[in-house]
Amino acid sequence: MQPAAAPPAPPGPDPEPVPYPHRLRFEERHRSGIALGPEPDYRTLDSWVRGTVLGPASDRVARVTAALVSNAHRHSLSGEPGGSVRIVIDQNPFLLTVRVTDDGPRPGAEVPYPRLGEPGRAPLAGLRLVDELTVYWDWEWEWRGTTMGPLTIRAVVETP
Repeated sequence: MQPAAAPPAPPGPDPEPVPYPHRLRFEERHRSGIALGPEPDYRTLDSWVRGTVLGPASDRVARVTAALVSNAHRHSLSGEPGGSVRIVIDQNPFLLTVRVTDDGPRPGAEVPYPRLGEPGRAPLAGLRLVDELTVYWDWEWEWRGTTMGPLTIRAVVETP
């Protein structure tokens, strides 16, 4: 007869949350990422983008990324306390793909489908700017049962 197994240890305290901003790790060498919290930290974002994307495309990628992160903070749970925005850049010799994922729509709010806004609205023209600086952009909701979850906008920038 086998001796009785010891009862499982009680769960320990929850691990400390990783402070924002923090880099995301990937095995793929062509992929880089960063996670930002609910506060607009565009200086850190700009510095990270320009350190990740070298060459003439870095300015366009920085502007596109700032517009998408601004939209995520403005239109989703990402701008609320406890929110976050995930930014991932994939690089190849011809194209740079930027993916910005928010925390999904705010409860009870009208679902803000991504669409081009008014020309020239300040401080950033949002998706209109993205549309002008990229060769392609699209979006995809993550579904959680019958409710909408995080939204990812993908924007593709051509490398000169």
